[in-house]
Amino acid sequence: MRISCYYSEIHCSQDKMEKISFCFPKIKPYELRCKILYTALCQSDVMTVRQKWGEAYYPLTPGHEIIGEVILLGEEVKDFSIGDIVGFGAIRHCCDNCKYCSKGMEELCEEDSEEYEHGTYGIHWGGYSTHLQQPSKFFYKIPKDFDIKLGAPLLCAGITVFYPMKRFLRPEMNACVVGIGGLGHLAVKFLKNFGNKVTAFTTSKEKIEEIKSFGADEVIISTNEEEMKKCKVKFDFVVNTLPVKGEFNKIFDLCAKGGFLVQVGMPHVDTELPIKVFDLVCREITYVGSCDGPRWAMKEMLNVCAEKKIYPLVEEFKFEDFPKAFDKLENGRPHFRCVVNVKDYLQKFENTKNE
Repeated sequence: MRISCYYSEIHCSQDKMEKISFCFPKIKPYELRCKILYTALCQSDVMTVRQKWGEAYYPLTPGHEIIGEVILLGEEVKDFSIGDIVGFGAIRHCCDNCKYCSKGMEELCEEDSEEYEHGTYGIHWGGYSTHLQQPSKFFYKIPKDFDIKLGAPLLCAGITVFYPMKRFLRPEMNACVVGIGGLGHLAVKFLKNFGNKVTAFTTSKEKIEEIKSFGADEVIISTNEEEMKKCKVKFDFVVNTLPVKGEFNKIFDLCAKGGFLVQVGMPHVDTELPIKVFDLVCREITYVGSCDGPRWAMKEMLNVCAEKKIYPLVEEFKFEDFPKAFDKLENGRPHFRCVVNVKDYLQKFENTKNE
């Protein structure tokens, strides 16, 4: 079977995205192949393609927020059937034996080899394609009544903010979210679903009413110095979706004594953290990072989203417009996530083939 995908390549510092076709290798006993229905684009794709998180190996096909339909199973795969609607995220492998896997934290698995590389970059092409072939143990059955047109970004953006809430959030905590973009608007929705009081920090006055519609009890314009002063040492649970920059200590100052500051925004790989160590110690703040989550948390999140109708706001693009979607993600301001409809492209192709 030949499939279509988009890949990124660099020629003398000139970046470009091209559509090519290729064939998968013979399916391994533990693998699953699906035709992709919807793929979402993530800022991680930009950071990887532009080598802001280290050296990239071209050509590469990014994409790790994927909804698909199962079309082929390896002989050892028992948990899925042909026709199942499935999701696939940023992790493709874990050893199931190391100290992290044994604690249900397989996103931190110690296994490190080319064959078992964790993500869908490098030698393991990802979701900017019509099909995907990966180990079955990191596919997820999509719950009944789940909106597949909207839900793909949950496979990375969603789990990134959901998982630390499952680990550290308590009902009585006064919570806030800094930066209401692709990650931030989902964080507000999840916090409200958990029953917490939620304050949102944004630089955009035009977003205030929309942010309140996500569930924010209060919206603060972060460029208003007087309002920011009133918020010092106020919040028990702070979700920072912004990359660490010179303004970080203003965000740090929001965290109450004994509170949690959760960093989900990912900067350039060489970015250093400008933190007030004295305040960190004396206020007994817990500073944690989150970039993904384990399988148990992913399954729980997908069920919660299906039941409570929690979805991101998305802009939809055609498969042929993958380069436009990538450009919008990198240079524009998507509202709030970019999703590519692969299903319609495949349908046209299959109809043409059958004529």
